[in-house]
Amino acid sequence: MPIRPTDNPEILNMRGLNLFHYSYSNCSMRIRLFLDEKGIPWNDHFIDLRAQKNLTEEYFAIHPQGLVPALVDDGVIVYESADILEYLEEKFPEPSFTPDTAEGRAELDKMLEFTRSGHFPVIKTWAYGRNNKPTKTPESMHKLEVLQKDNKWIVDFHKETMAEGGIAEEKILAAEKILKGMFADLDDRLSRHEWILGDQMTLADIAWIPQYALFQRNNFPFEPYRHWIDYVARWQKRPAYVSAIGNHMPGSMELPY
Repeated sequence: MPIRPTDNPEILNMRGLNLFHYSYSNCSMRIRLFLDEKGIPWNDHFIDLRAQKNLTEEYFAIHPQGLVPALVDDGVIVYESADILEYLEEKFPEPSFTPDTAEGRAELDKMLEFTRSGHFPVIKTWAYGRNNKPTKTPESMHKLEVLQKDNKWIVDFHKETMAEGGIAEEKILAAEKILKGMFADLDDRLSRHEWILGDQMTLADIAWIPQYALFQRNNFPFEPYRHWIDYVARWQKRPAYVSAIGNHMPGSMELPY
């Protein structure tokens, strides 16, 4: 788990749960949703990605890649959304969002791992590719290159969004194929249970429901996944979904049919 050591006195003196997040970030939605579902108070640190407010030395002292979300818990830094979820679940175990069985926990681990390994090559590739807008300006790109000395792959990703034509169509289609497989699997699971891993809400649900909010912006073909859409409709009735996602992302309270 990436708990980041620090000797920065400003960070060490932060009391309570301090969430650094952005409204449209699906990874940020996960943490807001977890906290609001469990009724846990948190201190709001909005990082305006559109205004490139993450590209500062101060924020890179918290998140080494300059991404959102990041959590500072009484001076302890945790970053990467799946790891933040696991950290918070351990600290606030009730109500439990962890499956009761070893098999269920293994399934959860696989789903959370995809949010790590698949975030840039699949999730962001599809979302940014279909949005087809540069994520950086030449000025902010220079700032990113200076700050991202140890993460050239992030620099390369944003350079690709700025290239003529944006992200290559074959990459977008390859990502879409993977995502369609994931949603087909989720749809099958939800045909048999109320929640992704059974009859209990788990971190798998917290991790995956934000994908609807993110992907509906660019017309992901959700229509074949009828059980998934019914699941989204159930989520939309929950106060935590409204506060953590609906109030932040245009279109996330709508359905494709």
